[in-house]
Amino acid sequence: MAKHGTMRSEIENGVATVYLDRPEKRNALSTELFEDLVETLTPWRRDDRVAAVVITGTEDYFSAGLDLDTMNWKTEADRLRWYDATYYGYLELLEYPKPTIAAVAGATLGGGCDIAAFCDMRVAAPNAKFGFPQIKFGLTPFVDPLMRLIPPSYAKMLVLTGRRIDVNEALRIGLVDEIAPAGELLASAQKMASEIASTSVETVVRCTEMVRRSSAMDPLAAYVYGHVQYRDVHWNPEISKRMLEARTKVGSGGQRG
Repeated sequence: MAKHGTMRSEIENGVATVYLDRPEKRNALSTELFEDLVETLTPWRRDDRVAAVVITGTEDYFSAGLDLDTMNWKTEADRLRWYDATYYGYLELLEYPKPTIAAVAGATLGGGCDIAAFCDMRVAAPNAKFGFPQIKFGLTPFVDPLMRLIPPSYAKMLVLTGRRIDVNEALRIGLVDEIAPAGELLASAQKMASEIASTSVETVVRCTEMVRRSSAMDPLAAYVYGHVQYRDVHWNPEISKRMLEARTKVGSGGQRG
């Protein structure tokens, strides 16, 4: 269990699952929750038992957003601790070396919607609702990850009005990648993560990095960068073994990767 007890975690067959666990607050986001998130995720960066991470709540809610009690700072140190916790919490997701999947249901609002947007992929239950109600208080959401997922004008509408959308609209605009059958949210997200984990951890890390970096490069630089990654994975003994096994099965005239 994380230090502050705001989440639980487990690892099974290459998939790490993080359960936000503040039921009394519907997983509202606190300083302690963000600190626990970093504490939980950081050791898995170099843990070869983990190829992909699922972050979830319950089948009824992901996160209701900001815990308003958190804003009741008693000292300037408390305020700065909150800013540091949110900064490093979201940054951990933004640059995490392994793919993250948000498995969301019900209220996925405010900072909860931010967390989902910072993850690499999003699986949602049929009851999921998305939005940024904090704008009503004058608070700003994180715009950049949202703008990378959905049309810019739609992102503006969401962050400027505080409107909420349902799961079908979220799928239509690209905020959600997959809608899970009712009652099967976690199983669907873990199935996706297991498909990722079926390859090597090194390949997963390299592919995640390529997807993240290549869009900021010019086409030639992106090509060279991608080819270097392709070349380097051939030095991995596990990958070489898999290729030899595949060649044995299909014969020398089989497909080439």
